[in-house]
Amino acid sequence: MEDIIFPVLGIIFGLGVPILIVAGIVYFILKLRKGTSIKFSYRTALRVYFYVVILVSIGLAGIGGASTLVRVALGEAIGTEFSYGGLYREHQERLERESNNDSYYSDRNWGERTLPEMLNLEMKGHLIDGISLAVIGLLLLTVHLLGRSWLETDSERLGMLRRLYLFAGLVVFAILTIVSLAVGIPETLRYAFAVSNDYGSPAEPLSIAIAALPIWVCFLIATLGNIRGNEGDTVIE
Repeated sequence: MEDIIFPVLGIIFGLGVPILIVAGIVYFILKLRKGTSIKFSYRTALRVYFYVVILVSIGLAGIGGASTLVRVALGEAIGTEFSYGGLYREHQERLERESNNDSYYSDRNWGERTLPEMLNLEMKGHLIDGISLAVIGLLLLTVHLLGRSWLETDSERLGMLRRLYLFAGLVVFAILTIVSLAVGIPETLRYAFAVSNDYGSPAEPLSIAIAALPIWVCFLIATLGNIRGNEGDTVIE
C-alpha cells in the first residue's frame, strides 16, 4: 500500500501546501492593508486543522482509493495489459535475461510465478489497497465534516478561511486532473492504435483523471457558490 498512499500524500502536500502558504500570505497582506488586527485563536487553529484533514481525506479516498479501483475496473473491461503493462514488460525482461543465462533481480520478489499469477496477485493487491484507502478516507472525511459543521458558524462558512480551503482544493485537483488527462489520453490512443510496444500502462494516469475530475467539479461549484454567498451542500464543503 505504501506505493499508493505516499504518492497520493505527496501530490496533495506538494501542490496544496504551497498554495495555502501563498493564500495565507495574501490574506495577511490584505488584513494589514485594511488596518485590521490579526488574531489567531485556538478556535481558528482548530478550523485550520479540520480543513487540512478534510482536504487530505478527499485525496486519500478519491485519488488513493477510487482511482486504484478504477484502474482495476479498466483492466477488467479493456484488458489486463491496459492497466498492468509494467508487469508485461517486467515478465518479458525476465524471460530475455533467463534465455541469455543472465541473473535477474526484481524488488517485488515474484519468484518463479507465471505472468497470469503475477497479474492475479497485482489485481488483488490493488483491490485491497483501493477499498482500504477509500473506506479510511471516507471515514476521516465524515468525522471531520461533522466536526467542522459543529464548530463553524453561518458567517464563518462564507469567511476567508473557507475560501482559502476551497481555492486550494480547486487548484490542486484542477492541476491533477489536467496533467493526468494530458498524460493518459495520448497513452490510451497509443495503446488503441498499437503505436508503442513498450507495454505501458495508460490506465494509471487515466484512472487518476477519472477520479479527480468529479472532485474538481465539486470544488469549482462550491467555490462559485461561496463567492456568490449561496453555498450548496456538496460533500467537499
